[in-house]
Amino acid sequence: MAPEAPTKLAGSKRRLQSDSLARKRVKTRHKTADALPWKAVSRPMEAGMDGDDGILELEEVDDVEVVYEETGAGRVLTFNVVAAAPTGEDSDVEDDPIAASSSEDEEIPVPEAFDSVNLLPNWHSYTLHPQLLRVLHARGFSSPTPIQSTAIPVAMADRDVVGVAQTGSGKTLAYGLPILHRLLSDARPSSKAKRQLGALILAPTRELALQVSSHLNECLNSVEDIGKTKEKGKEKTKEEAKGPRSPPLVSVAAIVGGMSAQKQRRILDRGVDVLVATPGRLWDIMEDDDQLAKQVKHLKFLVLDEADRMIETGHFAELENILRLTLRESKSDQIEADADTDDEEPIKDGLQTFVFSATLSKDLQRNVKRRSRPKSAGKYKKSQKPASTLDDLLLRLDFRDPEPEIIDLSPKGGVVSTLKESKIECLSADKDVYLYYFLLRYPGRSLVFLSSIDGIRRLMPLTELLNIKAFPLHSQLEQRQRLKNLDRFKSTPNSVLLATDIAARGLDIPEVDHVIHYQIPRSADVYVHRNGRTARAMRDGFSMMMCSPDERRVVRALLGSLGRQESEIPEMSIELNLLDKLKERVQLARQIETTHHQIKKANHDRKWMKETAEALEVELDSDFLSDSDEDKVSNQKRKAKDAKNARLKAELKKLLSQPLVARGVSTRYITSGSTPIVDDLLAGKFNETMVGVKKTEAGNDLVKKKKKKNNKKPGEEEWHGIEEA
Repeated sequence: MAPEAPTKLAGSKRRLQSDSLARKRVKTRHKTADALPWKAVSRPMEAGMDGDDGILELEEVDDVEVVYEETGAGRVLTFNVVAAAPTGEDSDVEDDPIAASSSEDEEIPVPEAFDSVNLLPNWHSYTLHPQLLRVLHARGFSSPTPIQSTAIPVAMADRDVVGVAQTGSGKTLAYGLPILHRLLSDARPSSKAKRQLGALILAPTRELALQVSSHLNECLNSVEDIGKTKEKGKEKTKEEAKGPRSPPLVSVAAIVGGMSAQKQRRILDRGVDVLVATPGRLWDIMEDDDQLAKQVKHLKFLVLDEADRMIETGHFAELENILRLTLRESKSDQIEADADTDDEEPIKDGLQTFVFSATLSKDLQRNVKRRSRPKSAGKYKKSQKPASTLDDLLLRLDFRDPEPEIIDLSPKGGVVSTLKESKIECLSADKDVYLYYFLLRYPGRSLVFLSSIDGIRRLMPLTELLNIKAFPLHSQLEQRQRLKNLDRFKSTPNSVLLATDIAARGLDIPEVDHVIHYQIPRSADVYVHRNGRTARAMRDGFSMMMCSPDERRVVRALLGSLGRQESEIPEMSIELNLLDKLKERVQLARQIETTHHQIKKANHDRKWMKETAEALEVELDSDFLSDSDEDKVSNQKRKAKDAKNARLKAELKKLLSQPLVARGVSTRYITSGSTPIVDDLLAGKFNETMVGVKKTEAGNDLVKKKKKKNNKKPGEEEWHGIEEA
């Protein structure tokens, strides 16, 4: 039987018109779909919000023929990639934007020199690759941060580094720049040779892994691309988008859960230089990829970002299996070794290890140099139970450096100097009202942390009814929805992100004005990491704890582990008369949501009962009415509840339309009353939602502690803020 005529694959844009045209083009045979040169399709942000079945990213492939061939084993499906030959003659170069490169004999381009002495004098002494210096200059990074200035020289000297520094201090570039410098400086292998994995960066969360990958890729972009991304609203033309792309000198890829595993395997098959991954997804792929496991055994760099989270009890069992591959074998473990040898010296290799976090216990720093290092990967036993999770990490890591450099720049008390802390003491039932008051009183970008997903699901409809722009972020959302909500929060100046602690670590969200602990965290490191979402890169920030009576003990224990006292945290100043007016709004919103939830639950339960009875082919008992009576009664109840809901919504809408007026303010005569507001109106220093309340920062409304007699000079006051901590 003759083979079936070739057909076009969906997404192909061209069609072969004749045999003569086909002879002028290159045909490259691919036997599987995964081997095709797929390209990501860029889509606008608003695309894919609804009805896309959870698709996070689309890919397309052009100029592909689908060919069916009859063989002895049956019908076989193969693909031909068709592309025009560059010189009009046949060529064997594969049309792959990532894996394809120049010819094997092409010389490696010499990087153009960069005048770091005059343009970046504070970076000149580090002798970084010119590409990195250009990017630093283009992005305005004129000086290294403290962790960068301390860690980079040590890392450039091939030393292992354990770094502890406050959040937002630039830890990613502290280990990223030395790694990229080494990979950019090394001689490139043959263009047709597959890239070998040089650096593995492990991160605890998907969002952090994607963020690290994005930051490293930005260091590899051309200066022209960086300039274009800074111009808002400017898009590439179709000609620019279709133009040829040369392969990057260093490729960086992210491997995380919640995204296409097939695409990630294709990226790994092409070869990458730097891999940023979460342990779970990486180990899933490594179980079916022996080549990747072999590459991990010969790494040049291993990085543990947010290491304290990676060693929490019960987290990331796959991490142990990955780190085992990085342990050195001793000479006696090799098959070729003499059976009578007593030489247990580990084989020397070039692996460099970086451990970075914002919170690492002093025990870790003491034990790094004290511990006995594993002499053999095979001699590590699961039965060896370490004293703590910190020791557990040290048993798994095999520092090649006998004296790893310990860099501890963590601030005293776990709080950066630009952060102001505060608290509100209230009943648990009143937290919604106080949160609503804070969001109206101090507009901005606020990140609200809760300890449970149910709490987020309860608050979301309330914020919607109260006209607060809020977005959820928790582990039960699809990955594409989590990324979309993060993008919306970043792009909306006056908005709220309701998040669990998956947003507490590593995420670099620019210009977060407030961090609100709606529910108190149970550990000090989580508290430090939550606060680290604001006051980043030496910017001012503000955090507030909403403390109920049953959480007082947790707060004392939390601060005690940081070496601080509860009295050091000042309270917020609250306009109680405005708070009382907001209670009515919140109560109405709760009633509306409760009624809506009851209707939804009743409909769901009745529908489920009917469908179950039909599936089991049984009749409902006498407790259930006949269809006609049931419909009649249910319609009456539904109409009654709908009418009640409509009445409550109208009442809430009326309250929301009325201005909130502070005590002593006359809205009719702005120059009279006990608190004239005309001056604030003329100066533009007024709160848009609260008449008579000045526009101010949350950190300026902290309650002062009364002066103590015999201890302070007359007229002197003391703040219980972080300034005195």
